Amino acid sequence: MEVFNMCTGLRFTDPEGNLYFGRNLDVGIDYGKKLIITPRNYPLPYKFLDDSKTVKATIGMGIVMDDYPLYFDCCNEDGLCIAGLNFPHYAQFSDGPVDGKTNLAPYELMMWVTQEFSSVAEVKQALKNVNLVNKALIDSLPVAPLHWLISDQHEAIVLEQSRQYGLRVFENHLGVLTNSPDFAWQMTNLCNYTGLTPHDAKPQTWTKQNIIPLGVGTGSIGLPGDSVPASRFVKAAYLNANYPTVEGETANVAKFFNILKAVAMVKGSVVNVKGKYEYTVYTACYSAKTKTYYYNLYNDFNLHSCQLTDDQVNGNKLVVMDA
Repeated sequence: MEVFNMCTGLRFTDPEGNLYFGRNLDVGIDYGKKLIITPRNYPLPYKFLDDSKTVKATIGMGIVMDDYPLYFDCCNEDGLCIAGLNFPHYAQFSDGPVDGKTNLAPYELMMWVTQEFSSVAEVKQALKNVNLVNKALIDSLPVAPLHWLISDQHEAIVLEQSRQYGLRVFENHLGVLTNSPDFAWQMTNLCNYTGLTPHDAKPQTWTKQNIIPLGVGTGSIGLPGDSVPASRFVKAAYLNANYPTVEGETANVAKFFNILKAVAMVKGSVVNVKGKYEYTVYTACYSAKTKTYYYNLYNDFNLHSCQLTDDQVNGNKLVVMDA
């Protein structure tokens, strides 16, 4: 039996144009996550491209295997960010490399994006020639069926390679991504929720009977509250669109966590096919202005942070910290 983990990605900018980017990681087991900083000039091997070295320091959450940083989400020092989210039943990668293409294993995409580019505009152009190949870091590992949210301070895109459409790139003005179905379906599904409003409903008269709304929040009746990806997509998009504008990093980080905690998974709400509770292992937010990665954990709501420093940027080895 397959276990399909769930996640929610989010991004927005403040009134000054500063980017905040991050995600919830929702799984049935903690993979032993680490806060990882990859410095410049760190060896970067590829399966189908020439091996290289990093040129931009990168920070994010993930695991390290064979000295390779397998990020769940990360951002480079230029403020270009990427997160991989589960995309089961839809993701399909090529059986092998294609001549003339930039052939990448899916796990390589995050480091390729953060090392080769500084903006989403550059990424979009390069993705026109990318082919994702069904190859894992180690042959004994499965290839994770992912799609990706990629963002800088100016724009965001979604990258999907599916069995039905091949590789496609979508503009993402909502700043939200969850899981399956595909992004086009999620956008169409939003049309079912155009009646949602943060303002309370007004009294009405039905065949001479006065109907008065009871309580506050009547304008958002029908806003999903369950944990399926489509529901989390709608709720996160609605909150991201309607959350009031705030000033300063402290308030914007709080805004970020408030939105993601509204779609977080609580133990007991979902039990997967292996009998494990699905839950939000961590919530993270990166501030591109201060190059600070903020996060908290399911059993620890204290806000932890790590800022990229010159020593880390110019180090000669991975910085791996318990999270």
